[in-house]
Amino acid sequence: PEAAPHPTAPPTPADSLDSTEHHEALMGATYKSPTAADKNATVTVMGEEGAGELRKVIATEFVSKPVQLTSPPVVLQNSIVLIDPKIPEVKYTIDAANRRNLMVTAVIPQPNDGTKNFVLHPTTAILLEYGVHQVYEPPVGVKFDVMECAYHLKTIEAQQNLRFLGVIPCRESSVDVADMLSALLGLRNGNDLGLAGARRDKGLMKVAVANAGLRVAKYARLTRADGGEVELAVEELELEFPIVVKTPRGWSTQDVYICNDCQEAKECVSKIVKSLGPDGRKTQYALLEEFLTGEEFAVNLVASPTTPRGVQVTDIWRYHKIFLHGTMVNTWQSMVDPHDKAYASLVRYAEGVCRAVGIKYGMAHIEIKAEYDSKLGRWITPAMIEVGARMAGGRKSVMAEAVIPGWYPFAAMVDAHCGFPVLIPPSFRPVKQATHVFIPSDKDGILKSISGENFERLPTYYDHALSAKIGKRVRKSKEIGSFCAHLWLTGTTEEVQRDAERARAEFIVEVDPLPEEGEAEVAAPAAAPASPIEEIPSPEPAAAMPNAISVV
Repeated sequence: PEAAPHPTAPPTPADSLDSTEHHEALMGATYKSPTAADKNATVTVMGEEGAGELRKVIATEFVSKPVQLTSPPVVLQNSIVLIDPKIPEVKYTIDAANRRNLMVTAVIPQPNDGTKNFVLHPTTAILLEYGVHQVYEPPVGVKFDVMECAYHLKTIEAQQNLRFLGVIPCRESSVDVADMLSALLGLRNGNDLGLAGARRDKGLMKVAVANAGLRVAKYARLTRADGGEVELAVEELELEFPIVVKTPRGWSTQDVYICNDCQEAKECVSKIVKSLGPDGRKTQYALLEEFLTGEEFAVNLVASPTTPRGVQVTDIWRYHKIFLHGTMVNTWQSMVDPHDKAYASLVRYAEGVCRAVGIKYGMAHIEIKAEYDSKLGRWITPAMIEVGARMAGGRKSVMAEAVIPGWYPFAAMVDAHCGFPVLIPPSFRPVKQATHVFIPSDKDGILKSISGENFERLPTYYDHALSAKIGKRVRKSKEIGSFCAHLWLTGTTEEVQRDAERARAEFIVEVDPLPEEGEAEVAAPAAAPASPIEEIPSPEPAAAMPNAISVV
């Protein structure tokens, strides 16, 4: 008899079906009533007429012979699970999955009811149009239950003859969900649940990293809602102002404050403690931290036992920030060469952080502060700000693929989570300068007009995303989500620097005053798109990959 395939071997035509073809499976009945569908968990698939069909998660099934001495071999369809995917990254992930004959199942813990940005929170219809095969959603208005989701996915796996190979978190808030689902589905290539807290809670991640012998900022957990512990914490930690106050489980610079005195720190602690955090959970404490000197970097890695060191640094970005509105605000972020000896300490430190918090499979994004030693010509004394066990946001992976020959981060992410060998290029040295520019608003009000948004005029233009809309409110830009637009540039260092400064200087917004309390915002009349996906620009198709990767 033929030997059983190795559990971590990539799928081959002999043991995997083309994901675009129908495979024998039991599918739940279609809901005829939208009201009934809203009250139950659903799986949505693309119907014959191109529209999404809402189906029951579990199909009616009659098992007359629970035990059979002999049974015909079942051909399983390999599949991956994406937790809370977003645009445009999902397109690149689907392309990588299709090249591996993997079916894509998406899980949306908090479905978009039409009030959220369709790019950051795509609906089921948008995901199906992008190529996701089926989408799981909890009942409308019901809090997502990871255990119930796991039960449903295991039932889907059995009834549809699927074999889930990996669970991939697509944003910071889905990291712990992916860890738990991976374990509940019985996958061996999941990250250690014992360190799950260290991959999400900024206090616990400091404990894990410090226990590994790596430098972290001095910190305190403050639990009093009135901020009454601030003076004692500053004294005990022997801190000098400014200091940092932040929420323990945030992202995208939300609820992060730079405080110049105790009173300011007390007010910020009061905003955080006992309030709802960015993840929707009640925050029990605030972190008060030492303000680290130096420059900020983001180090991105891929983790897999198939890489030479278990973790591999793929790209490094230097953050350019200014102090504004009580915090450090992004202006742009530029890719640097990870092979440059000047960044060697950042590479070693980031690898150590990745191991300390238990990231063994998938992508990692680590934010670090370091100081430059002009005598040595190197960055020294790195210290972690935070770590995320997922692919970096801000289209950093899209840009890395564009400027690093032979590097396909989305394919690597899929392979790492499925336990397949990860293809590493000979070098991660970028051939062009890649920069992410943050286009701000300096006003607060109802947007009346925009000028300078035709970013295609810039010689180094690569892509952009404009989030500000006429008739909607804009705020003075501080957090990443508050910027009017995001711009990506590639070219020489001098050309990109020139275009980044020009784009920010020439972007001007005019606003009307905010309406008085009780008055509604009046949006400018505009034709509603036939489908939300019309508002989303389709990303350029990923570059053709070599045959070696296509085979994998």
